[in-house]
Amino acid sequence: MKHKVTDSFTNGNCMSNAYDRIKESILKGYFAPGTRLSQVKIADRLGLSRTPVREALRLIEKEGLVTSERGRQIVISSTSMADLNELYALRVKLDTATVRTSVTDLSLEDLDEMQNCLITMDTNEALEDFATFDAAHRLFHMIAIRRAGPRHVDYSAQLNEHAERYRGIHMGHTNSQSQSKAEHNDIFAACTIRDGDQVACLLAEHYARIALTIIAQIEPRLVRAAIGAALANRVTPNRCSSLGHRPGGGKKIAHRAKSVVPELRPISRDYMNPYHAYIKTTPI
Repeated sequence: MKHKVTDSFTNGNCMSNAYDRIKESILKGYFAPGTRLSQVKIADRLGLSRTPVREALRLIEKEGLVTSERGRQIVISSTSMADLNELYALRVKLDTATVRTSVTDLSLEDLDEMQNCLITMDTNEALEDFATFDAAHRLFHMIAIRRAGPRHVDYSAQLNEHAERYRGIHMGHTNSQSQSKAEHNDIFAACTIRDGDQVACLLAEHYARIALTIIAQIEPRLVRAAIGAALANRVTPNRCSSLGHRPGGGKKIAHRAKSVVPELRPISRDYMNPYHAYIKTTPI
């Protein structure tokens, strides 16, 4: 019995290792989208045994990153506008609904951890440091929602991971990178005063702008259509006003963030739609 338990534990570790390495290879582009590979080739390329590779691929297929074909062939799922649209629409809907209530429970330790993430991101902006930046970036967003419970966190983390295949495009866009830094500081400032509505609006705008920036690199015509639709449906801004003009306790934190965040820009109330959320007439 002892040997069976040990073998089961070892096999579980092998499968977990295979899962992590195969998934990382897909998300980082080592296995390019659309590539056809056999389970044998994957095992050989990563130096893994075939059985845990087969088991890991079943889990990864459920996430939509691969599809199986006959003869133990698998295809790495392609990146596409439809996938990007669905991915960021889900992130907007899930994360903005979650932060409305979760940020009110943030502790001082949570806020310190978020601030450390911002520091790490600031010092690792170069493309060669993307792995370090992205780990801090993921954690920053996870801290804001993790008090909602493990189910929310796990699904949001999966969406965040899948977005990594597209974020490389965004990271290479200098102007967008600078804007992201300001947006992250805005989100952090709103978290420090535990304003869930403000965080939800800012987060929706942040996600929507990143999606539009990525699309602009791939298919500019779609961005022009999206901006046109957004402007046609624009709603007068109300809730997302500058933290610098908030009464009472907001003044102190606005002053603290002033050196890196000159002003929080208002956005549309219609932030559940990622293309209507980011309404800005200046070039992306």
